Amino acid sequence: MNKAKWSSRPRLNLFSRFPVYLHGQKPSVLLKTFLAFCCVGLMFSVVAPVIADENAAPLPSATETTTVTSEATATPTPSPELSEVLIPVDPAMATPSPSPSHSATMGNSSPESITASSSPSPTATPAAALKNQTMRVEIPSILPVDPRASSRNFPAILVSGPRYLLACVTGSNLTFDVYAKNAVQSTFNNEELVNGDGSSQLMITGTVDQVLAIFNSYGGLRASSTRNAIGGLYANVSLVAMNQPSLDPIFCGQRLPANFRFIQFRPLALGMNLIKNDVNLKK
Repeated sequence: MNKAKWSSRPRLNLFSRFPVYLHGQKPSVLLKTFLAFCCVGLMFSVVAPVIADENAAPLPSATETTTVTSEATATPTPSPELSEVLIPVDPAMATPSPSPSHSATMGNSSPESITASSSPSPTATPAAALKNQTMRVEIPSILPVDPRASSRNFPAILVSGPRYLLACVTGSNLTFDVYAKNAVQSTFNNEELVNGDGSSQLMITGTVDQVLAIFNSYGGLRASSTRNAIGGLYANVSLVAMNQPSLDPIFCGQRLPANFRFIQFRPLALGMNLIKNDVNLKK
């Protein structure tokens, strides 16, 4: 190797030219350059650790996934069903207050109280029809029906006057469906207020508000014919003022004539004949 040629090779002396570069620039330019390098370095010092932490973050474990999934698939709250029409509660049917325990009663009782308690308690008042049967009744006597219809819902009825009422609905070749249709019901608010739902002899009892709520709910009482069409059939509605609720059919015959309704299902005069006639057109 030729050492003389190697020693005379061109060299890039950056460090020797750097002082010359510094002396050849203005101080403001050098300051701006220095600040730019500082900003770049500061940005890398802040961003680089964040990126490293994100890359080093562990993936969610199977336990966490199971927990989230179980929480997400928790049993949903059941949606409320179709709300039923509420039946008023009889204010007289109050909840009895709790009686003292047997041991406390025996421990604190005197001979006089034992003798008094051994006497028979008074019997409950039997159900009976009131002597005053005055009431206001609004029930139509004619219900128009389609000649081909086999059922008809009663319109809303109105009764006012007594506190307790017994409504008896009967009909030949008819069945009566009250409250929720196509279902037999008898108990409302833990009280037996209906008898004969789905039969030809229906009885509804309770307070006037209870009877009207049951009769008018779900589109009203439905009368259905046991034959082809309901047109031409009749229904009887008897209303009796009572001293307390009762479903004894013997009281149905104790109503006054003013509280009896004879309802006719009258078919509409709908003809099926084809009528042809000339039509004159004006020019």
